[in-house]
Amino acid sequence: MNEKHDLKVEQLENYLEGKTIALCVTGGIAAIETPKIARHLRRYGAVVKAYVTPNALKFIGEASLEWATEKNVVCNLSGLAEHICLEDLVLVAPATLNTINKIMYGIADNTVTSLVASALGSKIPVYFAPCMHGSLYNNPFFQENLKKVDQYGIKIIEPRFSEGKAKIATVNTIVSSIINHYNPEVVLK
Repeated sequence: MNEKHDLKVEQLENYLEGKTIALCVTGGIAAIETPKIARHLRRYGAVVKAYVTPNALKFIGEASLEWATEKNVVCNLSGLAEHICLEDLVLVAPATLNTINKIMYGIADNTVTSLVASALGSKIPVYFAPCMHGSLYNNPFFQENLKKVDQYGIKIIEPRFSEGKAKIATVNTIVSSIINHYNPEVVLK
């Protein structure tokens, strides 16, 4: 029996066929959703490669993301230039206040912020799926940065607001947003 059988996903459509997505995972509790996001992107034909911050690894294990993507996870920068973005699109999910603000101020001090800096410099599409406590979401510095993201070509996948929190969008909403980037007419059910 093929030992990689468990890594395969059922192909639903080919909307993302030929596209490689950088899934950048940061340190929020919603990081536990990222294996589902990775596998759902793969169901639509995408190749997914995970990049993580040190804080992300406090919430999700490297092995879970490797299982979900069938790829080695980039946890640290080395001399191999892992931060040079070669993917077709970058998805930062969950995108924390810390990570978004760092990116908006041009700080590139970990795998995720460095990869996004490279993507922006190469005009590669970047999507943020914010997730944080409501008080952080309403922080004036953060709100000011949210107003600016569009001028840099960054798209926001709106969070769900409940229980005083800006919760990460649903897996389906996130994947639908990425599919719509390439296929605006497609609506996932």
